[in-house]
Amino acid sequence: MEKKLLISSLLLMLILAACGSSNKVVDPQRAEAIKQLLESGQYYVMVGSMRPLSAPTMSVSLGQKMIVRDGSVTCYLPYVGSGQNVGYGASGYKALNFTSPMLDYKVEYPKADRARVTFRVDNGDDHYRFHVEVFMNGKTTIDVDPRGRDAISYSGMIHTLNEL
Repeated sequence: MEKKLLISSLLLMLILAACGSSNKVVDPQRAEAIKQLLESGQYYVMVGSMRPLSAPTMSVSLGQKMIVRDGSVTCYLPYVGSGQNVGYGASGYKALNFTSPMLDYKVEYPKADRARVTFRVDNGDDHYRFHVEVFMNGKTTIDVDPRGRDAISYSGMIHTLNEL
């Protein structure tokens, strides 16, 4: 009986390991195209879901995206969270709907199957740190850390600007 349980456990671990490796590079041409997009700083990420800090993952409506172009980022992203250092009154808080120059844009390749893009934004309303993980199959995660508000994450796919 214990032997069957051990074999079943090992089989389950192998299946989970195989599922966990689904972000591996499938197409070398696609991987090279993604690297070129990231290095050029000319792409967009169409978002399909968001994960607020203190809430479950939620689907987002069609058209929610982050556009990186010509040294700036344009965000059309929903936001759910609370603020710790929030201005009072009608400050015109833009949440994650703004266009601003990117500061310290950097691309790194921590593993062969992914890239990490980091940059900062100061849009006059808040300061943001962006951490973008791009897998070489196009799957993308955007982690946004506003200075005075709760962090939030988004999941989507990277695309070329001519697909916009």
